[in-house]
Amino acid sequence: MSVDSLRKQVRQADAAYRAGVALMSDEQFDALVAQLRAVAPMAPELQKPGGGSALLSLDNGPLEDWWTGAPVIVQPKIDGAAVALRYERGVLMAAWTRSGRDCMEVVRGLVPGRLPVSDVFEVRGELWGRDGRQSTPATALRRMKGDPAGLGLTAYGGAFQERTEVAAMSLISELGFDVVDSLLTTRIEEVELLHARWRAGKLWNRPWGSDGVVVKVVDRELQREMGESSRAPRWALAVK
Repeated sequence: MSVDSLRKQVRQADAAYRAGVALMSDEQFDALVAQLRAVAPMAPELQKPGGGSALLSLDNGPLEDWWTGAPVIVQPKIDGAAVALRYERGVLMAAWTRSGRDCMEVVRGLVPGRLPVSDVFEVRGELWGRDGRQSTPATALRRMKGDPAGLGLTAYGGAFQERTEVAAMSLISELGFDVVDSLLTTRIEEVELLHARWRAGKLWNRPWGSDGVVVKVVDRELQREMGESSRAPRWALAVK
């Protein structure tokens, strides 16, 4: 198979997955990506967006099939547009969307421009519209122009070293970011109850809308052991 054909297949499969009509399993997609990497390691489809780590999606499925028994946090799945931010020596240097498109002009003014950190620090967040419309952040990203008064950005995680997801969220909050609510539990029954409360509209009272809950394994070492596919971490699950 030619390089051009491989690249086209990776693009088509990834686009279909993000549209909710997957053409192949994660294992098949990973094998396709590995095949492309073997023959064309610098192909654009393989490069990390924004010069930082990839902004992955979330798998969804039956909670009982995914459940490990380890402590988890439950967070809202904000109905907006995912973005990533990278700080170098405390200065905001890059911002990008899931597709890898630069969005610095949109997020500037919504997040701290400087942080009291010395290492590379990457934050993940969701861009949302204060008018309650999911189309508002999408429009801002498409035009690469946003009004800070009409947009919000709420952080839900980051790519940096903290022992637990709870400690990571606490650090992000201390650095001045608006963060999602995180509820800690060790019982699947409690996760199911929280999900039922979300469906009834009684779980969070925040200005953004949500289209489900996200369940994340707390321990970072266990997260590394569980790993991730080319498209989603295996240590997190979206429950809708």
